[in-house]
Amino acid sequence: MGGVKHQITIGRTREVRGPDALEQGFAGMVIAVAMVIAVWFGIQLAQMTQTLDAVSVASGPQINAVIYHAVHGRWPSSRNRDIVAADSNGNYVEHLALGEGGVITAELRLGPALGVLTGRGARLPSSIHGFLSFRPELLGSKDAPSISFLCGYAKPVAGAIETTTANRTTLPKKYLPPFCR
Repeated sequence: MGGVKHQITIGRTREVRGPDALEQGFAGMVIAVAMVIAVWFGIQLAQMTQTLDAVSVASGPQINAVIYHAVHGRWPSSRNRDIVAADSNGNYVEHLALGEGGVITAELRLGPALGVLTGRGARLPSSIHGFLSFRPELLGSKDAPSISFLCGYAKPVAGAIETTTANRTTLPKKYLPPFCR
């Protein structure tokens, strides 16, 4: 009996028995937490994407306002209805309006947020309603200005010639794309 060693195992080895209930429960909890985080980020991204609808819908009236400013030397007033076309509604934009000083304001209704669990099951809260404004600013010089529009809570660029219009945005910053914050 020289040199042969025997290994004795009592019970089944891990390879044979598989994971126990505690290991399965922990793995399930990790997966559940990851799913909740993924759904939360997905909803935030979806709502931010919905506000991009207003950015694209407002681009046409912004061009019209810039052309009006170039021709007349002033911003159009809210009486100039042809600046904002009647068909300038998007999937999430209910209404687009032109204000004094060339401010274009989009009225938005974003899709429902994360469902809230109630005693009777899951319930989706009502949609998010608010306004997103686009304010013109003049850059460069009065003789040859460059015109851009500030979206939402964005701050004017240093050295801007004219940014006297008011921000009419009411949507919380978390629903806005980064360039509108």
